[in-house]
Amino acid sequence: MRFDRKVVLKRLLDLVLIAAMLYAALLAFGVVRRGGRLAEGREAPPLVGSALADGRRVSLDEFRGKAVLLDFFSTGCPSCRRILPDIEELQERGGDRLQVLLVSTDPSEQLSSYLAGEKSSLLAVVENGEAHRAYGVDTIPYLVVIDPSGRIRGDYIGDIRWSDIEPHLP
Repeated sequence: MRFDRKVVLKRLLDLVLIAAMLYAALLAFGVVRRGGRLAEGREAPPLVGSALADGRRVSLDEFRGKAVLLDFFSTGCPSCRRILPDIEELQERGGDRLQVLLVSTDPSEQLSSYLAGEKSSLLAVVENGEAHRAYGVDTIPYLVVIDPSGRIRGDYIGDIRWSDIEPHLP
C-alpha cells in the first residue's frame, strides 16, 4: 500500500488543529483547569519584583505563614481581565490568611492605569520575566497556590475556585 505524503501530512495537521481547538474549548468552559506543570509539595521557586504601588522590593519569602495565590497577569489578556473580579473576591474572602499577588511583566504605567480603572486593591508585582520562566508560564492567566510553608499546592490555567485555596489556608 502506497501513501501520498501530502495527504498524510494534511490529515495529521487537521488532527492537530482539531485537538488544539478542543483543548481551547475545554479551557474556555472550565473543564480543563489544572495546569499540572509544577510538582505539588515542591518548594515554590523564588519570586522577586517591585510593588506597583510604591516600587518597594517584594519577595515571595515575606509572605511565609500565609497562603499565597500567584496570578500571572497581563492587561493584554482578555481572560486575565475577565477573572480579575473573582481574584479580588478570593483575596477578600481569604483575609489575612491569604495574599494574592498579581505578577506581571507589563510596563508599570500600563498596569497601573488598568488596575486604577478597575479599582483593584490587589498587590501587583512587576518583574522582569524571571518568575515567569521559573514557573514555566507560557499561558495566562496562570495561577499557583502556595501554602504557608512555601510549598506548591496546585497550579491552574484560566480560573480558580475557593475550594482550590481554602484547604491550604493557615
